[in-house]
Amino acid sequence: MINESYVAAAKHLSRAFLVTVVAFILMMCFFAVNAFAGVLKEYNIVINDNGYEYTIATDETQPLDILNSTGIKLGAKDKLNITAFKENVGGTIIIDRYNTIIIDFNGIIKTYGVYADTVGEAFAEVDVNIEDCLVNYESSAPVENGMVITVNSPNAVTVRADGKTHELGIVNGTVGDVLSELNIKLSGDDYLNYSKSTPVTDGMVIRVYRVEAKTVTEKQTIAYSVKQIEDGSLEKGKTKLETAGVNGEKTVTYEVVYVNGEVKEKKQISSTVTKEPVDEVKRVGTKVNVINTTSANNYKDYTVGQIISGKYTHYCACEVCCGKSNGVTASGKKVQNGMEDPYYIACNWLPLGSVIEVNGTTYTVVDRGGNLSRQGRIDIFTPEGHEAAVNYGTGSCTIKIVRLGW
Repeated sequence: MINESYVAAAKHLSRAFLVTVVAFILMMCFFAVNAFAGVLKEYNIVINDNGYEYTIATDETQPLDILNSTGIKLGAKDKLNITAFKENVGGTIIIDRYNTIIIDFNGIIKTYGVYADTVGEAFAEVDVNIEDCLVNYESSAPVENGMVITVNSPNAVTVRADGKTHELGIVNGTVGDVLSELNIKLSGDDYLNYSKSTPVTDGMVIRVYRVEAKTVTEKQTIAYSVKQIEDGSLEKGKTKLETAGVNGEKTVTYEVVYVNGEVKEKKQISSTVTKEPVDEVKRVGTKVNVINTTSANNYKDYTVGQIISGKYTHYCACEVCCGKSNGVTASGKKVQNGMEDPYYIACNWLPLGSVIEVNGTTYTVVDRGGNLSRQGRIDIFTPEGHEAAVNYGTGSCTIKIVRLGW
């Protein structure tokens, strides 16, 4: 038999316990839901601060609030790029810091403000070309506010050596470094226009002087001398060749110093005569002829002693010059090539037999010719032949009338 009061009490306790359990479960669910909701409100953001990146979790929605929550402060000229950011989703907030850098370019110092993250980007931003230059930072080095960047650009150097011209750029170094770069070596007495230790400068021209010593042997002419012998059998003013001069020859040895192929110094070390010269011997007339002055002192417009300005040519006894080959002149005097010089002339304006001085030499008029009628025009007989007459050519002269006619 069951006690009904006991059963009723048991039922009452079971109902109370169930209520308590349900209440506890509901309370736990409430805390769990709230905690989960709090977790769901946070999201990840990447912050790029002038090239440095890090990720944070945040429940803030505004970029400035996000930065403030992480302790990141912006300067007055810093830039904020939020094009890659989306609130409650994530993305990237980019901070471009404004930094002041100092560039020392070959001793010229300038200050720039840049937003670049690296040194290479900074040069691009301020449009400074550093190609082939020596820089104290790598291009990938981060930019820091107040940093000093030193740039040394190449010096343009010209080198002239061995007939060639070399152009190159060198940042630092000496003349010796430039020669090593071009593999140019000095030997013996070679020298430069600068010492090897001289620092290079922009626009420098380096010259290499190659020195070479040689022994050179030459054949040289020994000029003959002219000796004159007075001869009383020859009329004064006339000469006669007795011995033709012949040049001699000698062998001379020199020590020659060449600089870049040109003679710098030449020193004789020996000389040997291999052929002696033969002196020219010439007889000079001293005989004074007494010219017959019994002829007339006047002829037409001419008088003895008159000085006339003239023009001369030369002719010989050949048929080309005379139009005949018998050598008989208009005065009857006979001439021939190869004879001793008779000192004859042809002219049409003085009587035959007239004597004149032509530039100090005495001639007798024995012949006529074409184109010789003009005053002062004379043709001088040349016994050496036609070639000699052509070579003697024409010229101006001073004529003095010594005698008119025979």
